[in-house]
Amino acid sequence: MTTERGELAEPAPRESLWMRSQKGPQILTVLAITNLVAYAVRNALFGVYPDLRAKFSVDDQTLGLLTTAFLVPHAVATLPFGWAGDIYDRRRVITFGLVLAALASVTCALAQNMIQLGVSRAVVGFGTAAVVPVANSIIGQLYEGPRKASRIALFNLGLLFGGLLGFGAGLGVGFPAVVVVLAVPTLLLGLGVLALPVPPHPGRREHMPLWKYIRKLAKLFATEGRALLRIRTLRWLIVSATAMAFAAGGFNAWLLDFLQRDKGMTKGDATTVLSIAMVGAVAGIIVGGRIADRLRAKYVAGRLWTIVIGMTLAIPCTITCLQIGAGAGLVIAGTANFFFFSWYHAPIAASVDDLAPPSQMVAAQGLVIFMMHLLGTASSSYVVGVVSDHSSLYAAMWVPTGALVLAALTMLVATSSFAGDHLRARSGGTQGRVG
Repeated sequence: MTTERGELAEPAPRESLWMRSQKGPQILTVLAITNLVAYAVRNALFGVYPDLRAKFSVDDQTLGLLTTAFLVPHAVATLPFGWAGDIYDRRRVITFGLVLAALASVTCALAQNMIQLGVSRAVVGFGTAAVVPVANSIIGQLYEGPRKASRIALFNLGLLFGGLLGFGAGLGVGFPAVVVVLAVPTLLLGLGVLALPVPPHPGRREHMPLWKYIRKLAKLFATEGRALLRIRTLRWLIVSATAMAFAAGGFNAWLLDFLQRDKGMTKGDATTVLSIAMVGAVAGIIVGGRIADRLRAKYVAGRLWTIVIGMTLAIPCTITCLQIGAGAGLVIAGTANFFFFSWYHAPIAASVDDLAPPSQMVAAQGLVIFMMHLLGTASSSYVVGVVSDHSSLYAAMWVPTGALVLAALTMLVATSSFAGDHLRARSGGTQGRVG
């Protein structure tokens, strides 16, 4: 094993087993912490809405647009970072993104108006997009087989703990200090990823100079993006993932405000309720990953069925949360909602990996994340903010609730074609083509 290049052959089975037993846990741990910090940076402003209102005199719609400014470049960047991960050293791709995000995060503290803050957050969003698609491909390669979803679930715990860290940091130090505080670990982890003993990429891809890669991006999107979208199951998976991302983005951006404004809770009480509910989310990620792997052992589309079941069970819990007042019932319903909703994180990443030809494993992850964030997460906080300004925040929270129903239905459709698409991806994957 020499360099992390696409043209290297897939490791021998003995070497792969050694990587899992000796180096796999180390790589997984570092990548999970990296994901945690990236999500903390992403959620850093959700806990400082009062500071932003006081400093910039903005309404709910503008605050929602600030999240959109972060997520649109974040979504767009997943495609070039995804293809770069199939061509270049995957460690360097992650490092580039995190270093860029750390530097841009510091400039957020210097913003004198919402335009400057929005531009800085856009660059932060662009940089953090390097983490998830590239890390998912590395973990999927290390743990190919019956434990894939459960190991990706551990990586995805960073999403929840990072979200809590971002909320907590914002509440603790306020704006603008929070963006500077979180920039430091972002920079250190970005540099630390370079030392990871990441295995070679399993697909054979042409290595090219960076200038040539940038010039070919449009062609890559037209050819390889179209090839991936010819996979029927992947198309339905993207629709479902986009609906889930819209729901998650809308809830994450406005839950703290909703609990205070609609339920009459103090900021401290609302934070406590969300912290308890997050325990359910952590359990949901772990349980969802294990259920997905067990169902996959019995049914080819078992991981997709895990998502269908989780979304279906989350819907009545969400409706209950909207309808009841503050109290023990809200805490129980909220925790159950977070638990079932979180089942999708690991199985969806593992399923994308199962559907992708080996030479396009990072690109497929990037394509799904691109679509779900650009069409789902990026618009969700803004849409909820617009509905809130024109009606009420209570009415606005029914919009992401409806997205959960769409997510469950479209993922149900995806289960019917998974077996054939998975078989074609694996049998013809060495050429990077789809049957």
